[in-house]
Amino acid sequence: MLTMQDLLTAVVYVLPAYIANGTPVVVLRFARRGHPLDMGMIMRDGRRLLGDGKTVEGLISGVSAGLAAAVLLYVLLPGVYRGFLECGLMPVGAMAGDIFGSFLKRRLGVERGGSAPVLDQLGFLLMALFLAWLPYGPPDWANPPTILLLLLVTAFLHISTNTLAYLLGLKEKWY
Repeated sequence: MLTMQDLLTAVVYVLPAYIANGTPVVVLRFARRGHPLDMGMIMRDGRRLLGDGKTVEGLISGVSAGLAAAVLLYVLLPGVYRGFLECGLMPVGAMAGDIFGSFLKRRLGVERGGSAPVLDQLGFLLMALFLAWLPYGPPDWANPPTILLLLLVTAFLHISTNTLAYLLGLKEKWY
């Protein structure tokens, strides 16, 4: 059964993933130039492993900001996470999901900045949940209606924040 309490808990629980996913856009805007994670590696298909959009600076800033948020939540809101490992895996999972999404997009021939609906909006969250749930399993709030609504909220927030970042000149495309 879906309750507002479960949904609010779910959103707070995944907040470090949201922060980890959004931080690189801001950091790289001010860093001007990032160092590609794939170091220019070309795969057998003739395409980059990840592309210039996934950088060392983005990874470090995303994990760091997400981890800082997770630790704050862990300390200020006891019970949101069942252990420090769970809250730490949330931002790591978000960044891993985003990187894996770029890997898949390159294999499918989608160029940097190209759209891959659903993967772009939810890949980071799905990987974050997967990794965060490895130690303890899904939390009590994680019933199907709450997860479905969380995915819808995340898709809406992702598109909204990307549009805002585009309007602010932080991103080249609105999606």
